[in-house]
Amino acid sequence: MTRALVLCGGSPHAHDFDGIGRALTEVLGPDTAIVAHPDDFARRLNEPWDLTVVHALWWRMLGDSYNEWRDRWGYSTSEHTASAITQYVADGGSLLSLHTAPICFDDWPEWGDILGGGWQWGTSSHPPKGPIELHITGEHPITEGLPETIALSDEVYGDLRMSPRAEVLAVARRHPDDDDQPVIWTHRFGNGQVVHIGVAHDEHTITHPVIANIITRAASWLTQATPVHS
Repeated sequence: MTRALVLCGGSPHAHDFDGIGRALTEVLGPDTAIVAHPDDFARRLNEPWDLTVVHALWWRMLGDSYNEWRDRWGYSTSEHTASAITQYVADGGSLLSLHTAPICFDDWPEWGDILGGGWQWGTSSHPPKGPIELHITGEHPITEGLPETIALSDEVYGDLRMSPRAEVLAVARRHPDDDDQPVIWTHRFGNGQVVHIGVAHDEHTITHPVIANIITRAASWLTQATPVHS
C-alpha cells in the first residue's frame, strides 16, 4: 500500500475540498492521510511517506471579490512551511500536484519552481468549468496506452510560468482559439520528482475512469522513481 500524505483544503468558495479529499482517498487507497492546513502538512513531512499530494488553495486572496472569504481563508506562507516542503522534495521526496496547486502559496514564487509550473497573476487564467478535450502528447509510463483524446468537464489553467525542464505529457485548450496549454507534466526538483495533473477540479473528474487511472499511474511511477522518504 502507498502511504500518502495529502494536503487538501482551503477556501470552499470554488472547490469542495471535503469531496475532493474523499475522492483522492478512494483513488489512492486506504493508507491516505488528509490534512487541511499547509502548516500541519509541513510538520508531518518527517514521517515515513511514500508520496505527498497537494490539491489545495491556500493563498492571500487579494482583491475585492474575495473580501468575504479573506479573514477566514487568506493565507501567507510561513518560512518554516516553505523550507520544509522545499527540503522534502529536494532531498528525494515525491510530490503529486493536482489542479489548484499552482495557485496555492501565491506569495512564495519558488513553489512554482518546485512544481515546474506556476501561476502568474495578471497573465495566467482559466475559464469556468466546462467541456474540454485533453490530448496526450508525451510517451511516458503515466500515459502509455491511453486514448489520444479524452473528453472531460473541467478547468484548464493557461499561460502558467513553465519550467523549460518540465516534460509535458498532455495538453488542453481553454477555448477553441487558444494555444495548447500544458496540463500534465513531470518535473525534477533536486533529488525529488514531481508530477502535475491539472484536470482534477472536483471529485467527478478525480474518479473519472481515465483520470483515476492517470492519478494511480502517477503515484506508482513517483514511488518507483524516487526512494521512500523517511
